[in-house]
Amino acid sequence: MGTAIKHKENLVKVKQYITDTKGHKVAAVIDIEDFIRLKAMADIIPASEIWLYKNKEVLESVRRGLKDADRGRITKLNIDEL
Repeated sequence: MGTAIKHKENLVKVKQYITDTKGHKVAAVIDIEDFIRLKAMADIIPASEIWLYKNKEVLESVRRGLKDADRGRITKLNIDEL
């Protein structure tokens, strides 16, 4: 049975999951076209920023901060006061 992973309007169809002896999903079988699209998306993220996408708590904090800044909810930081 296939599974679809949704990313905005793009879909990646997983044909089959590979599991370990405990039943944990460790890999997925996908079409080469989907792999090429996924690789292109992954290449956009610089290696120095990969850690951010692996840490969901920090990523959400950064997103909240960007939304606050977009809405004008910012303050100036005086480095001398730190």
